[in-house]
Amino acid sequence: MQIVTAARWGAVLVFGLALVGGCKKQEAQKTEAPAPAATPAPAPAPAAVPATGEAKTGEAMFKQNCAVCHPDGGNTIKPERTLHSKDLAARNITKPEDIVKIMRNPQPGMNKFDPATIPDKDATAIAQYVLDTFK
Repeated sequence: MQIVTAARWGAVLVFGLALVGGCKKQEAQKTEAPAPAATPAPAPAPAAVPATGEAKTGEAMFKQNCAVCHPDGGNTIKPERTLHSKDLAARNITKPEDIVKIMRNPQPGMNKFDPATIPDKDATAIAQYVLDTFK
């Protein structure tokens, strides 16, 4: 009888140790959160200008479509390529048409704004706003 009792106690002891050991592993997993990866978020897609016939200013359309990447005429993707007149002139961008051309066929890193997204009249209003504002 003592052998059976000792075996039972041994089984209880092993089960108890396994249970306690398992709890410690779970606690360690709960307290150790993996560090988030430091990858930059992609630029958000611009919101299209509503086709409701609403009159919008170049400023309003700039804020809606461009200001996310070009706050205050800067450039969050390519900081050396601002919208300030000095930087634009250095790249031979001096007229609204020059800016519209870039909007329609941008370099890598910039969203493409085709005429279906921003009609020519609105793109020109945005371009004129840029030239008039970021001096």
